[in-house]
Formats: sequence, structure tokens, C-alpha cells
Amino acid sequence: MRILALDFGEKRIGLATSDASGRIATPRQTLLRKDDGAALSKILEFCSEEEVELILLGVPRSPSGRESPFAARIRSFARKLEAATAIPVRFHEETLTSDEAARRLPPGARRAGLDPIAAAVLLEDYLESAGKSKAPAGKKSP
Repeated sequence: MRILALDFGEKRIGLATSDASGRIATPRQTLLRKDDGAALSKILEFCSEEEVELILLGVPRSPSGRESPFAARIRSFARKLEAATAIPVRFHEETLTSDEAARRLPPGARRAGLDPIAAAVLLEDYLESAGKSKAPAGKKSP
């Protein structure tokens, strides 16, 4: 199943996809976001081109585990996305994905490349947690 992960921001949205087997996450591109309608259109076009079967959005949490205030904005965008497509939309906790993405940037790279990497970090975590939930009790998934 091909999954699209979105690192949603008011100015930019990072995109990352899994391979068809759902094992590898690849940073893809950054969409410049001017308004929700235009962003939705670009995302749906991408989904069609890439045969996406699931859309994943990260939900940030505070260190205490509560959703951050920005989570409500992400959930609002997700509702619009769900209304515009039959592709299922899921959420996954994304705390510190941007920090991990920054560590992965090559030295001297522009921060503009951070968004798709953050989306890939989110997707990797989701794929890992989904793989663990499929593993038989007492065994780790490969």
C-alpha cells in the first residue's frame, strides 16, 4: 500500500511516500501553501499520479503528551482533505520529527529541504509502529 505522509505547515507542506510494500519512506517534495484549496488540489493531483492509498498527517504533542494548539489546525485541514477524496486519512504523533529531519540535512543544505524529510521521518515512525502491531506476540517485526 502506497502511503503519502504530510508535514503540514501554514507556509509549506512536506510530502513523503512509502514504496508499494510499505517498508521504505522517501522524501518527495515541498508544496508552497497559499490557501487550503490550492494545497488540497495539489495533494489530490499528487495522490492520483502516485496511486496513494492512505494519507498520513502528523499531530504534534507537547512534552506532557497533550496535543499542541496547532493540532487543531492540522485536524481542520484533514477534514477538508477527507471531504475532497475517498482516500483514508490517518493521524500519527509527530513530536520531534523536525528535529530529526534537521539532523539528517546534509551540511550546508537549505532548510527549505527540511519539510519532505520531516514527512519521511513521520512516515518511517508510522511504518515501524504499524509493523510492530502486525508482529506475533513476543517477536519483533523484521
